[in-house]
Amino acid sequence: MKLSLRRATSAARRRAAHLIRLTGLGSVASAGSPSPVVGMVEQFSKRLVVGWISVPEDFPPVRVTLNLGKLEVASTYATPGNAMSGAQSALRQGNGVPESGTPAPDTADGAPLAHTWQLPNIPGPSDDRRNSPRSIRTFSFRVRDIWPYVKKNTRITVRVGAQPLPIYGHGIYLNPPKRGKKSVQALREKFEQGYLFSQYGQLQLSKQLDTDWQAQVMGLYHQTREVLRESFGYDAFFVYGTLLGAVRENGYIGHDVDFDAAYVSRHTDGADAGREIQQVALALIDRGLDVQCMTAALHIHHPNDPKTRIDLFHTYFDENGELSFPFGIAGTSRITREDWAGVREIEFPGGKGLVPANAEEIVEHLYGADWRQPKPGFNWNLDRTGAAKAGCLSTAQREKVYWANFYARTEYADGSTFFEFVNSWPEIPASVIDIGCGDGRDSRAFGAVGRDVLGLDQSTVGVKHARGQASAAGLEHKVCFEVCDVSDAERLVGLINDRRVDVDGPVLFYLRFFLHSIPEEVQETLMGVIRDNARPGDYLGAEFRTDQDAAKSKVHGKHYRRFQSGALFGKRLATDFGFTVLHEEEGTGLSPYKGEDPVLYRVVARR
Repeated sequence: MKLSLRRATSAARRRAAHLIRLTGLGSVASAGSPSPVVGMVEQFSKRLVVGWISVPEDFPPVRVTLNLGKLEVASTYATPGNAMSGAQSALRQGNGVPESGTPAPDTADGAPLAHTWQLPNIPGPSDDRRNSPRSIRTFSFRVRDIWPYVKKNTRITVRVGAQPLPIYGHGIYLNPPKRGKKSVQALREKFEQGYLFSQYGQLQLSKQLDTDWQAQVMGLYHQTREVLRESFGYDAFFVYGTLLGAVRENGYIGHDVDFDAAYVSRHTDGADAGREIQQVALALIDRGLDVQCMTAALHIHHPNDPKTRIDLFHTYFDENGELSFPFGIAGTSRITREDWAGVREIEFPGGKGLVPANAEEIVEHLYGADWRQPKPGFNWNLDRTGAAKAGCLSTAQREKVYWANFYARTEYADGSTFFEFVNSWPEIPASVIDIGCGDGRDSRAFGAVGRDVLGLDQSTVGVKHARGQASAAGLEHKVCFEVCDVSDAERLVGLINDRRVDVDGPVLFYLRFFLHSIPEEVQETLMGVIRDNARPGDYLGAEFRTDQDAAKSKVHGKHYRRFQSGALFGKRLATDFGFTVLHEEEGTGLSPYKGEDPVLYRVVARR
């Protein structure tokens, strides 16, 4: 899909186009402005519009609008003092593969485009600032949901006052790439009903009017607040967009999409604060909430209402006594421990909540001195001025929360197809060490057919559920479970040796759907332990996703997966780990699940 360029035919448009070719700038006069505003739109994609203006330092706030014909559909205020590099991460996919799956042309800066029809960025100066001695102010709009309401002859413009800014590669206005199924008039009617475009460009009922949503998020907030108070002694207060709305709007911001809360950790070290929010996540999961762990926040849902969420952020006073936000800030002020005045409770739509006692000072710290100007196009990729990265969570920490959350609400009644395959081998040992056992699905299946099983998993929630289900099935005398992170070689060796004392004869090292869920270095540690502790007659059975499965769609799309060569793993079993391969195969049809048929490598080997 390619956006068309409608060439200007009037003398004024020809002059504007000539100015763009010569300087890359557009000059328009803001309504009531004492001098022209210079600027342009540099990016216009299916999801995001990014541009800038150049004005004198003391120029009043400049309102920028997005228009479909004569209908204004969104507005924002240009923000001073930011470079344009944030647009790169917002417009491009991290893995370099466009949504279409077809390689896209490279951009001027070498980063692959997220859409094949995007135009590359205008090459900018080395410091990423537009060449102007005046103040650069950036703006952005999310435009995801405008396309169903436009026709091919709809003129889309970005305006300052009455005049449009030039759009790089398209002229003064842009025509949609294809005809939408609805109309601009239908969008006008939605606006009259209280709908607007969210900060992510989705058409939604204003959060100021959506009382059902207000009740749902406040319910989640109060549950989270209770857990934080009872388990950690912390107050959960409004932060980011929710705090901004409480201070500026005396309620919710209409275009917001979620509810933001935070707490101040007692730790002064970022890594300690990060470990603590991991424990907060596990406590929330234990209370029955659905938790997704991000690098600097928790996304919290009620299991029965997955579309409604609140975000919980952690902050802390660092060793210098400065308030630090791992997610980041868009301001330039400092908040010290002496500045912090605690929290106070306020009345808020849907219920009561906590805000910082010095709320306006905190809002300025988070959003900058111009926080009183509504900016629906606010974009953290563009506007963030800093972040306390030391407090961010590692992949391993996030994975621990992910699996705890997964096992807390996922149960399997029967053993896997790989269990059935391995169990059918007549010489498989009577003792099994199930490594990465999860909730004990296959451990219980082995126990039910008379084998003695030790199940190991790093997830305390998984092990807790595994023990409970084994007990409920009357298998506690055949199956036992221990928490073990296999990157801890010493503990893993100790558990294997303890198992040797309790059983006679060889053991089966069983690894189903585990090797693709751990980093390469952890796999090397695990396989090294097995190599050094396996005895003659011991077996190894493993099944994992191969590199041929990487591009296939997944039922559980948020699992961490590392795809590897099955054939190479089979060779290394013999050359590096001392096993003789008895059976190996790779392909589909081995473990179909809910419409997914992964490409798996399956191997059985003997020492």
